[in-house]
Amino acid sequence: MTTPDLTTDPGKLRGLTRVTSEDGFFLICALDHLSDFAELLAPDPSTVGFADVVRAKDAVIRAVAPSVTAVLLDAHYGIGHLTASGAVPRDVGLMASIEDEDYSIPEGPRRTRHRAGWSTRQIKLAGTDVAKLLWWYRPDGDPATAEHQRQVVRDLVDECAELSLPLVVEPIWYPLPGEDPSSAEWKERRVAGIIESAVEADRLGVDMLKVEFPGYVDTEQGREAAAAACKELDSSVHVPWVILSAGVGYEDFRTQVRISAQAGACGYLAGRSIWRDAVSTHDPAERAQGIEQARGRLDELNAVIREHGRPFLPGRSLDQALDRLPEGWFHDWHPAV
Repeated sequence: MTTPDLTTDPGKLRGLTRVTSEDGFFLICALDHLSDFAELLAPDPSTVGFADVVRAKDAVIRAVAPSVTAVLLDAHYGIGHLTASGAVPRDVGLMASIEDEDYSIPEGPRRTRHRAGWSTRQIKLAGTDVAKLLWWYRPDGDPATAEHQRQVVRDLVDECAELSLPLVVEPIWYPLPGEDPSSAEWKERRVAGIIESAVEADRLGVDMLKVEFPGYVDTEQGREAAAAACKELDSSVHVPWVILSAGVGYEDFRTQVRISAQAGACGYLAGRSIWRDAVSTHDPAERAQGIEQARGRLDELNAVIREHGRPFLPGRSLDQALDRLPEGWFHDWHPAV
């Protein structure tokens, strides 16, 4: 990874630095989950009301906020209510998801579905620092679907450039009909596909990548292969990248964070692996304990990232800024240029 020069786009520069720590790391808790979040709150999700989900997210955010640089929220349950309630403190950055998706994967090629009535312009107007897209991508599958997905990113890159809004893309590799995700061949292809998808998103002009861990950590051989894959990913992209948790067990995720950080990752953007225990119990005492545990996990991950990761420090010296932004720069400046 090479740090991009954002000197001429103060809006994007400001947005990205708002979601990093002072020393340049992305330490972000994801709470943009939809149906899968409600499913954790009760055995029968149909008994979970809208306000129940909002209140549960509010409680988690208030608990973890001191340990994170930003939170990732959705429009349906999060952005409006949890900023208005004060759950998101003024010194914690805000990211918003664009899509209307959950993590269930139907058979066949998958196309990204945008949330109806929600746009990049609204994300910017809501005071959000960074926009995020979950991007299903299998370039080796249906050609029309793959091109549709590439066009989705191209369009969002243009929209976000117009708004000076940083765009994070989260490529997701998924099984096609007839494939066996448990096979060694599929797992090997998945690792290569995660890297290929990240490279493609980078080439399309995104500002940051939220990446699946390219490998498996259940054996020493697997960890060594994953470390090599992470290094290949880092050397192949030009934008900062962070690792997502994908709901794996916390101990495995901590190992993934360490391996990815050693290869050049700038942080993590994690959800269920951190806070699942805080919302999957119906006992108030156990839930309080789970929330406290989530805070401890974040603190532990932060230490791992700071020990091994590469900071994202896109700022330039004042002399460089004067060179890139001469007197009167704003007269003809436009974010998309």
